[in-house]
Amino acid sequence: MCVESDRAHTAFAQSLDLPFPLVSDFTREVVPQFGIAYTPDAPYTGWHGMSRRSVFVLDRAGVVRYAWMTDDPLVAPDMGPVLEAVRSLR
Repeated sequence: MCVESDRAHTAFAQSLDLPFPLVSDFTREVVPQFGIAYTPDAPYTGWHGMSRRSVFVLDRAGVVRYAWMTDDPLVAPDMGPVLEAVRSLR
């Protein structure tokens, strides 16, 4: 999930030929519900209101089947577990 525009997500998904949608929360309505918003008392406080780097894999019913989050925006997720979670939904 990211606060980038849906156009950025669409271009990213197309560049990787992803067969599933990516969620864009440009208006920051979902970020607080997932508990991934930077808060004034959290690390990287200059990013208050932005989302932490995170990955969620949801099944067709909207159930979270995989979740990953980091406070450090420079840390990328290990894609192995993410891809495994996506494959398990097939």
